[in-house]
Formats: sequence, structure tokens, C-alpha cells
Amino acid sequence: MITFNTLEESDHPHFAQDLFEEAFPEQERPPFSSLRQRDAGKFHFLVAENGDEPVGILTYWNFDDLVYVEHFAIAEELRNQGLGKAVFLNFLSQQTEQVVLEVEPPNTEEADHRVEFYASMGFFQNPQPYVQPSYHGDDRTVDMIIMSKYELDDDEFDEIRHLLYHEVYGVE
Repeated sequence: MITFNTLEESDHPHFAQDLFEEAFPEQERPPFSSLRQRDAGKFHFLVAENGDEPVGILTYWNFDDLVYVEHFAIAEELRNQGLGKAVFLNFLSQQTEQVVLEVEPPNTEEADHRVEFYASMGFFQNPQPYVQPSYHGDDRTVDMIIMSKYELDDDEFDEIRHLLYHEVYGVE
């Protein structure tokens, strides 16, 4: 059975840090040490466990009418077994609001697989252009696309982009 524990409550904080740093390139993640400085009322770091074994991580932000999934990863040796889908659907079943996430454009086989993964759970690939600001206060931005549980019109997209830029990245 899949369960979630917060990073603070998990018996596997080293697993969580290692997976966070291995699964995401430096430009697509903040320094792990900075995560504890985030607004604990909005930001959450979960360790997904199957029984007593850690299998993945999921970081997300709770806003008034929106849940933003910032990072999601399953341990490499456990991928392509349906576990990622089970973990993510478990998380989604607990969300009643719009859910959004950023993914790399499907320009590589891995990125294409990621877009297909979220699309298989009903997420829409929004066509509006989106650039992920730098986590490191420099000019290293990353072209991304926003996927969402419900399709976004231009005004909704602009509101979400503004919210993410302001709350998550500290820009704009």
C-alpha cells in the first residue's frame, strides 16, 4: 500500500535527498538545504513509501485554488513498473483543486515519456509558452510546458504563471 510521509516524519531523509538531487538537474531544482526555509503552510515535501520501503518523492505547493506539483520522482530501479502511476494517482485522489506541473517539452525520448505519463492520467498540455525561472538567482532559465488537470485558458494560464513566478521562484 502506498503511503506518504512528510520529509520531517519519514525514516528515509537520506533517500529523499539523494533521489531529489539525482533525479533533477541542478538548474531544475533549488538547493536541498533551502527547502526547509520555504513557507511550511504552502510547501510540502513527501516521501512515498510502499510498506516500509521508500519508493519516491513528491514536492508540492498548496495555494488557494491550486496545487502545484514542483517535483515528482520514483527511484530509478523501480521505474517502468507502474509504481509511479500508482503513487501519483494516490496523490491526485487527495486533491480537489486544479493541479498543475511543469515538464520539459517533448524534445527527447525521456521528456516525451514524461509528457505521455502525465497525459495518461488526464493532464492537458497547455500550448502557452512558459519559461521556468532560475532557482539560483542567475539567468539559467529552462523552457518548459505547463500541464494541468483542467485545460487552462490564456487568462488562467497568466494567473498561474504569475503565482508560480512570485511564490515559488521569487521573481516578477
